[in-house]
Amino acid sequence: MKRRILAVDDMELNRNHLRMVLEADDLEVETVADGRAAWEELQATKYHLVITDLRMPEISGIDLLKRARAERLPVGMIVLTAFGDHAEALQAMKSGADDFLTKPYDPERLRLLVRRILQRRELIDELEQLRKQAGDGYHFQTMVSKSPKLRRVFELIEQVGPLGSTVLIQGETGTGKELVARALHAADPRRSGPFVALNCAVLNDALLESELFGHERGAFTGAERRKIGRFELAHGGTLLLDEAGDIPPGLQVKLLRVLQTGQFERVGGTETLQVDVRIIAATHKILEQEVKAGRFRADLFYRLNVIRIDLPPLRERTEDIPLLAMHFLQQQPSRSRRGPAVTEIDPDAMQALLRHRWPGNVRELENAIKAGVALADGGVLRRDDLPESVAPRRPDPHRADSLIDIERPLPELTSDLIGQVEREYFVRLMSQYRGNVARCARHSGLSRRSVTQKLQKYGLERAQFKGPRRSPGRLKGLDPNGRAPAEPRF
Repeated sequence: MKRRILAVDDMELNRNHLRMVLEADDLEVETVADGRAAWEELQATKYHLVITDLRMPEISGIDLLKRARAERLPVGMIVLTAFGDHAEALQAMKSGADDFLTKPYDPERLRLLVRRILQRRELIDELEQLRKQAGDGYHFQTMVSKSPKLRRVFELIEQVGPLGSTVLIQGETGTGKELVARALHAADPRRSGPFVALNCAVLNDALLESELFGHERGAFTGAERRKIGRFELAHGGTLLLDEAGDIPPGLQVKLLRVLQTGQFERVGGTETLQVDVRIIAATHKILEQEVKAGRFRADLFYRLNVIRIDLPPLRERTEDIPLLAMHFLQQQPSRSRRGPAVTEIDPDAMQALLRHRWPGNVRELENAIKAGVALADGGVLRRDDLPESVAPRRPDPHRADSLIDIERPLPELTSDLIGQVEREYFVRLMSQYRGNVARCARHSGLSRRSVTQKLQKYGLERAQFKGPRRSPGRLKGLDPNGRAPAEPRF
C-alpha cells in the first residue's frame, strides 16, 4: 500500500513543489491550502504523514499539530518554518512534531526526512497493533509468541502433553523451559496432580539427594525429623528436574533406577516406595556433549531423551521481542502514587530492544521492562529508562565523535552533516566579511555564483550580516581543519 501524505501550504507554488518532489518517490500526495481544510481531510481519510507550513490563515500549522496530537491521530508531522524561526520550530517540536525543515529546503533533505519519519510511524503503528495482540492473541498457556520456531514447539506440546511421556527440554538460560514444562503438565490428564520443580544446580550432592528422595529422622547430623522428598510430593503429577545436566554422577545412578522402576528409598531408610510421576528434565547444556565428555551417563540420557523439545534463544526469534515487551509492560502493576501507568514504548526504546542480543533471553527482557517501568517518567517507556546494558547511552552531543551516528542511514547522515557544516561555515564567513560575497568567495575558494547559490540554499540573506566587522583570522568556533561543531537539533 502506498504511503499517503498530506501537504498543507497556502501558496500553490509550494504545494505543487511538494507534490512533485514526493510523488517521485512513489508516494501518494494530497494538497490543501489551509489548516481548516487539512483538519477536515485528517478526520475523513487516513494519512501517514502531514507536511505543513506554520503560518497559515484561520488554523495555523501549530494549531493543526496540536489538534492532531490531542485526538491521538496516528500520523507523522513535519513543519516548515522560515529561516530564523527557531523559536517556532522549538514550539512545534514540543507540541509533538516529528521534525521540521527550514525554507527554502533541499529536496533531497526532504526526501530523506520523509523516509525516516514514515519508517518511524510504521514502527509506531506496529506497536499499537502489538498492544492489541498482547492482550488478545498469540498466547499458548502462559507463553506469548508469534515466531514460527516457537509455534512448532507449541504444536509439539499439544501432541506430547497428553501422552505422559518423559520429556527433555534443552535451551539457553531464560528461554522459558519451566513455562514449557508447566504447559506440558497442563496438557497431561494428570494435570489435577501436583507440579513440583527442583533446581539441581544449586544444591550439593547430599542436599540434592535428600531433596529428591527425602530422608528419615537421624539419617545424618541435623536430620531431626522425617523429610518427604520431591518424588513423593509429585506423586500423581509432574516433577521438573531443572538443570538436570548438573546432577552429580553418584545421583545419576539412583535417578536412573527411579525412571526404570518408579521405586526408591529415603536417605537412611529401608522402606521401598513406589511413585507414579511424570519426569520432565530441563537443561541449558547439550547433554550429548556431556555424555561424550563422560560427565553424564549415556543410559540416563536415553531415559530422559524420550521426547526432546529444543527452545530457540530470543536472538533467533526477534519477531517476538516487541510482542513480549508489550506483554511484560501490561503485566506491570499500576503506579498510581507516582503517576500514570506506563502503557507505551517509545519507538527509539523499541529499536534498542530489537538491537540487543539478549544473552539472558526472555528473562532478561522481562527484567529490562520492569527496570524501565520503575524509572519511567510518565506513561511512555523511553530509551533512557532501559538498563544501560540493553540501551547504551548515546554519546555527549558536544563531543566530536557524536557526529557519527551509526543508527542513521549513511546517505542521510552525510547529507545532514555536510549541510550543517556548509551552513555554519557561510554564516561565520559572511559575518566575518559583513555580507561581502566577493570577499567570501575569495576566502572560500569558490566562485561568486557558487557562494550566492549556497546562501540561497541555506536561506542566508546578505542584509542580516551588515554588522560590525569581526577580527580577522581563523573563523571563531571552527577547528584547525575548518570543521564546525554540530548545531543543536530541536
